[in-house]
Amino acid sequence: MLTQIALLLLKTATSFWVGLFLFRGYCLFIKLNLSQGLGQFSLFVYRLTDWSVLPLRRLFPKTSRFDVASFVSAYLVQLAGILLQSLLLAGYFSLMPSLGLALFELASSALSGLTGLLIIFALMSWVSSNPDIQYFLDKLTQPFLSPIRKIVPPIAGVDISILIALLLLQVINIVLANLRVWLLTLH
Repeated sequence: MLTQIALLLLKTATSFWVGLFLFRGYCLFIKLNLSQGLGQFSLFVYRLTDWSVLPLRRLFPKTSRFDVASFVSAYLVQLAGILLQSLLLAGYFSLMPSLGLALFELASSALSGLTGLLIIFALMSWVSSNPDIQYFLDKLTQPFLSPIRKIVPPIAGVDISILIALLLLQVINIVLANLRVWLLTLH
Protein backbone atom coordinates (compact mmCIF):
# COMPACT_ATOMS: atom_id res chain seq x y z
CA MET A 1 0.00 0.00 0.00
CA LEU A 2 2.78 2.45 0.87
CA THR A 3 4.54 1.61 -2.38
CA GLN A 4 1.37 2.36 -4.34
CA ILE A 5 0.99 5.71 -2.58
CA ALA A 6 4.65 6.54 -3.19
CA LEU A 7 4.29 5.59 -6.87
CA LEU A 8 1.19 7.75 -7.22
CA LEU A 9 2.94 10.75 -5.67
CA LEU A 10 6.08 10.15 -7.74
CA LYS A 11 4.16 9.84 -11.04
CA THR A 12 2.07 12.91 -10.24
CA ALA A 13 5.10 15.03 -9.37
CA THR A 14 7.00 13.82 -12.43
CA SER A 15 4.07 14.53 -14.75
CA PHE A 16 3.57 17.98 -13.24
CA TRP A 17 7.20 19.08 -13.63
CA VAL A 18 7.65 17.48 -17.05
CA GLY A 19 4.47 19.19 -18.22
CA LEU A 20 5.65 22.58 -16.99
CA PHE A 21 9.04 22.25 -18.70
CA LEU A 22 7.50 21.06 -21.96
CA PHE A 23 4.90 23.82 -21.85
CA ARG A 24 7.57 26.47 -21.31
CA GLY A 25 9.66 25.10 -24.18
CA TYR A 26 6.63 24.83 -26.46
CA CYS A 27 5.56 28.43 -25.81
CA LEU A 28 9.05 29.62 -26.70
CA PHE A 29 9.02 27.41 -29.80
CA ILE A 30 5.79 28.93 -31.14
CA LYS A 31 6.90 32.40 -30.01
CA LEU A 32 4.01 32.81 -27.59
CA ASN A 33 4.67 35.38 -24.91
CA LEU A 34 3.30 33.86 -21.73
CA SER A 35 3.16 37.26 -20.04
CA GLN A 36 0.61 38.67 -22.50
CA GLY A 37 -2.86 38.30 -21.08
CA LEU A 38 -1.91 35.60 -18.59
CA GLY A 39 0.59 37.40 -16.36
CA GLN A 40 0.02 35.41 -13.17
CA PHE A 41 0.07 32.11 -15.00
CA SER A 42 3.36 33.00 -16.67
CA LEU A 43 4.86 33.86 -13.29
CA PHE A 44 3.67 30.47 -12.03
CA VAL A 45 5.33 28.63 -14.93
CA TYR A 46 8.57 30.62 -14.78
CA ARG A 47 8.98 30.45 -11.01
CA LEU A 48 8.45 26.70 -10.99
CA THR A 49 10.86 26.04 -13.88
CA ASP A 50 13.59 28.67 -13.53
CA TRP A 51 15.47 26.55 -10.97
CA SER A 52 16.48 24.14 -13.73
CA VAL A 53 16.12 26.07 -17.00
CA LEU A 54 18.25 29.08 -16.07
CA PRO A 55 21.33 27.10 -14.93
CA LEU A 56 21.05 24.84 -17.99
CA ARG A 57 20.93 27.89 -20.27
CA ARG A 58 24.57 28.46 -19.34
CA LEU A 59 25.35 25.09 -20.95
CA PHE A 60 22.71 25.29 -23.68
CA PRO A 61 22.11 28.93 -24.62
CA LYS A 62 18.81 29.69 -26.31
CA THR A 63 19.83 30.13 -29.93
CA SER A 64 16.76 29.56 -32.02
CA ARG A 65 13.15 28.79 -31.26
CA PHE A 66 14.00 25.43 -29.69
CA ASP A 67 14.79 25.84 -26.00
CA VAL A 68 17.20 23.02 -25.28
CA ALA A 69 17.33 23.91 -21.57
CA SER A 70 13.58 23.36 -21.14
CA PHE A 71 13.72 20.06 -23.03
CA VAL A 72 16.77 18.82 -21.09
CA SER A 73 15.06 19.80 -17.83
CA ALA A 74 11.97 17.82 -18.81
CA TYR A 75 14.09 14.86 -19.84
CA LEU A 76 16.11 14.86 -16.60
CA VAL A 77 12.97 15.03 -14.46
CA GLN A 78 11.44 12.20 -16.52
CA LEU A 79 14.61 10.14 -16.15
CA ALA A 80 14.74 10.76 -12.38
CA GLY A 81 11.10 9.69 -12.12
CA ILE A 82 11.78 6.45 -14.00
CA LEU A 83 14.86 5.66 -11.91
CA LEU A 84 13.00 6.32 -8.64
CA GLN A 85 10.06 4.25 -9.85
CA SER A 86 12.43 1.36 -10.63
CA LEU A 87 13.94 1.65 -7.17
CA LEU A 88 10.51 1.56 -5.56
CA LEU A 89 9.30 -1.41 -7.59
CA ALA A 90 12.42 -3.55 -7.97
CA GLY A 91 14.91 -2.15 -5.48
CA TYR A 92 17.41 -1.34 -8.24
CA PHE A 93 17.57 0.40 -11.61
CA SER A 94 19.35 -0.07 -14.90
CA LEU A 95 20.56 3.19 -16.38
CA MET A 96 20.84 2.28 -20.08
CA PRO A 97 17.24 1.16 -20.68
CA SER A 98 16.05 4.03 -18.50
CA LEU A 99 17.75 6.58 -20.77
CA GLY A 100 15.74 5.39 -23.78
CA LEU A 101 12.59 4.84 -21.79
CA ALA A 102 12.76 8.44 -20.55
CA LEU A 103 12.62 9.66 -24.17
CA PHE A 104 9.54 7.57 -24.89
CA GLU A 105 7.85 8.73 -21.69
CA LEU A 106 8.70 12.33 -22.53
CA ALA A 107 7.14 11.96 -25.99
CA SER A 108 4.10 10.31 -24.43
CA SER A 109 3.78 13.18 -21.96
CA ALA A 110 3.94 15.69 -24.81
CA LEU A 111 1.22 13.81 -26.70
CA SER A 112 -0.97 13.64 -23.59
CA GLY A 113 -0.49 17.34 -22.96
CA LEU A 114 -1.39 18.20 -26.54
CA THR A 115 -4.44 15.95 -26.39
CA GLY A 116 -5.61 17.70 -23.23
CA LEU A 117 -4.95 21.10 -24.77
CA LEU A 118 -7.03 20.25 -27.85
CA ILE A 119 -9.90 18.99 -25.70
CA ILE A 120 -9.84 22.15 -23.58
CA PHE A 121 -9.72 24.27 -26.75
CA ALA A 122 -12.74 22.43 -28.16
CA LEU A 123 -14.73 22.81 -24.95
CA MET A 124 -13.85 26.48 -24.58
CA SER A 125 -14.88 27.17 -28.17
CA TRP A 126 -18.42 26.02 -27.32
CA VAL A 127 -18.89 28.45 -24.45
CA SER A 128 -18.35 32.15 -24.15
CA SER A 129 -15.06 32.65 -22.38
CA ASN A 130 -12.51 35.29 -21.60
CA PRO A 131 -11.11 36.58 -24.94
CA ASP A 132 -7.55 36.49 -23.55
CA ILE A 133 -7.88 32.82 -22.68
CA GLN A 134 -9.48 32.05 -26.07
CA TYR A 135 -6.65 33.91 -27.85
CA PHE A 136 -4.06 32.04 -25.76
CA LEU A 137 -5.62 28.63 -26.51
CA ASP A 138 -5.92 29.50 -30.19
CA LYS A 139 -2.21 30.38 -30.35
CA LEU A 140 -1.28 27.14 -28.59
CA THR A 141 -3.34 24.91 -30.88
CA GLN A 142 -2.90 26.73 -34.19
CA PRO A 143 0.42 25.05 -35.13
CA PHE A 144 -1.33 21.66 -35.03
CA LEU A 145 -4.71 22.58 -36.43
CA SER A 146 -3.64 24.87 -39.31
CA PRO A 147 -2.07 22.13 -41.45
CA ILE A 148 -5.13 19.93 -40.96
CA ARG A 149 -7.47 22.81 -41.82
CA LYS A 150 -5.57 23.32 -45.09
CA ILE A 151 -6.26 19.71 -46.07
CA VAL A 152 -9.76 19.41 -44.57
CA PRO A 153 -11.50 22.81 -44.48
CA PRO A 154 -14.68 23.25 -42.44
CA ILE A 155 -17.52 21.20 -43.87
CA ALA A 156 -20.81 23.13 -43.95
CA GLY A 157 -19.34 25.47 -41.32
CA VAL A 158 -18.28 22.63 -39.00
CA ASP A 159 -14.57 22.44 -38.22
CA ILE A 160 -13.53 18.82 -37.68
CA SER A 161 -9.80 19.56 -37.51
CA ILE A 162 -9.73 18.95 -33.75
CA LEU A 163 -11.24 15.49 -34.19
CA ILE A 164 -8.71 14.65 -36.90
CA ALA A 165 -5.85 15.98 -34.74
CA LEU A 166 -7.02 13.90 -31.77
CA LEU A 167 -7.23 10.80 -33.96
CA LEU A 168 -3.72 11.40 -35.32
CA LEU A 169 -2.38 11.87 -31.80
CA GLN A 170 -3.90 8.55 -30.76
CA VAL A 171 -2.31 6.81 -33.76
CA ILE A 172 1.07 8.32 -32.87
CA ASN A 173 0.60 7.24 -29.26
CA ILE A 174 -0.09 3.64 -30.36
CA VAL A 175 3.05 3.61 -32.53
CA LEU A 176 5.07 5.10 -29.67
CA ALA A 177 3.75 2.53 -27.19
CA ASN A 178 4.69 -0.32 -29.52
CA LEU A 179 8.19 1.12 -30.06
CA ARG A 180 8.55 1.42 -26.28
CA VAL A 181 7.65 -2.25 -25.81
CA TRP A 182 10.11 -3.21 -28.54
CA LEU A 183 12.86 -1.17 -26.83
CA LEU A 184 12.17 -2.85 -23.51
CA THR A 185 12.36 -6.33 -25.05
CA LEU A 186 15.85 -5.54 -26.39
CA HIS A 187 17.18 -5.12 -22.83
